[in-house]
Amino acid sequence: MDEKFIVFLLNNKRYCVDLSAINGIESDYYMVGVPTSAPYIKGIIHLRNEIVPIFNLKERFELDESEKGTNVQLLISETHGIKLGLEVDDVLGIVSVEKEDIKSVPGVVKNENTGYLEKVVKVKLQGDAKADIILCISVDKLISEEVFDELAELLEENVGENDGKIEEI
Repeated sequence: MDEKFIVFLLNNKRYCVDLSAINGIESDYYMVGVPTSAPYIKGIIHLRNEIVPIFNLKERFELDESEKGTNVQLLISETHGIKLGLEVDDVLGIVSVEKEDIKSVPGVVKNENTGYLEKVVKVKLQGDAKADIILCISVDKLISEEVFDELAELLEENVGENDGKIEEI
């Protein structure tokens, strides 16, 4: 059985995430910066009556932030009990990949800074002349337990103790 992945761009480089880890894609949103927050938190958005922190993938991957995509979008995921938005430069599409085209990340590549790398996937997107290999990230491993604790604290401070829901005034 094939696995499905969502392929996206960061600074013109392709990455992917297992589709089962993504709850939605948002392209129309208003983000509010959170003063003195950690560098990996770009801000927060109000999404379907919840406050969702936006995780800065470029900061995590140590990529140049000045390069902006033309179709910036959010991949909405939930991990460690926290809804999280991942800002990407563009979503290229959803692909089905055969099992033999999915490999583990070589051990030599894995370390404490690259623990989020889950798989290497061979993908041929529509319009491509040949297949390409793409790094697949694990949303669950993207952030350390310490960072998730900080996120939970940030949400509690900025929203209160009502499960991230916004109450009408």
